[in-house]
Amino acid sequence: MKRYPEKRACERHCYAADIAFSYFNHKHSYNAEILNIGLGGMCFKSYLSLLPGTTICVRLKKNHSNGSCSGSCEGLHLVTLADVKWCHEATGSEAFPYGVGVKYFEPVY
Repeated sequence: MKRYPEKRACERHCYAADIAFSYFNHKHSYNAEILNIGLGGMCFKSYLSLLPGTTICVRLKKNHSNGSCSGSCEGLHLVTLADVKWCHEATGSEAFPYGVGVKYFEPVY
């Protein structure tokens, strides 16, 4: 994947897990794989290109059994709403040709 300027507010940690995401308020979901997580969001691989500003619902399906968490696993959500911040074409992965960065919506109490 091409390198872009770092704009993250929170530190990210490598994490490997399977997720499903759907457009907010839609039933159909799409499979994807997490690349890294942080308190503020995550990066994942997808076969669907997503437009920045899109609201999605992300659900954790399965952690990979290889001890996938490097460092802190803070930021791992079982189910969350997130805002797509960027989507770029990735190289070397036919199954998931896009890298997607999302920011979690802050809870309102």
